[in-house]
Amino acid sequence: MKKLLTVLVAALLLVGCSAQECPECEVCPDVPTVAELPAPRDTTKTYTKNDATVQCTETDYSTACSSINPENLHEYLNREDVAYIDLRDFGDYAKKHVRNFEVIPYFALIADTKGVENAVQLYTTASGAPVANYAESDDMLEVLIPTDKTVFLMCQSGGRVAMLMNILAAKGYDMSKIYNVGGMGQMTSNELKALTTNSEEIVVTASYDFSGLTRN
Repeated sequence: MKKLLTVLVAALLLVGCSAQECPECEVCPDVPTVAELPAPRDTTKTYTKNDATVQCTETDYSTACSSINPENLHEYLNREDVAYIDLRDFGDYAKKHVRNFEVIPYFALIADTKGVENAVQLYTTASGAPVANYAESDDMLEVLIPTDKTVFLMCQSGGRVAMLMNILAAKGYDMSKIYNVGGMGQMTSNELKALTTNSEEIVVTASYDFSGLTRN
């Protein structure tokens, strides 16, 4: 019985050491910490637009209001609870991208901004609000942009991200989980340079189609 109690006490001590704070342990193993995600929009920020000072709000999806940006993005990479998505086309992505971001071309697959007849994209946004081009557009959007994870979105300068975020908001996404982390053009910090692929020699020609979807 004494031996059994000794084993149980030892087991409890090991469990205690698995926690990040374990004052009862003389020596605790290093436990990797994961930075807590801030709210997507920093409403304490302001920026200049048309010579006027604009206060950031929860519904301002511009890069100027984002709490995660090219300066601190490296602190929030490689998380299992985040989907990392680059909205540029395959050609630009192949030439240069931040590792672990997958490419989902915004203009080619998600939004037709000009009102083209029989547009390939899931939605037409020429009139402002997204109009579905297929009966399955909303389902396909959830395939491309998951609803069960936090999502980090980037493009070249952040503009396509803001446009997509307006679509996501209109489609009922939880916008407290969607981040505009900026554009490839601003990913110049030393920390991100080490995580960026440069393959200017690659030339990609792509065509896009949603075969089998039901045209509205």
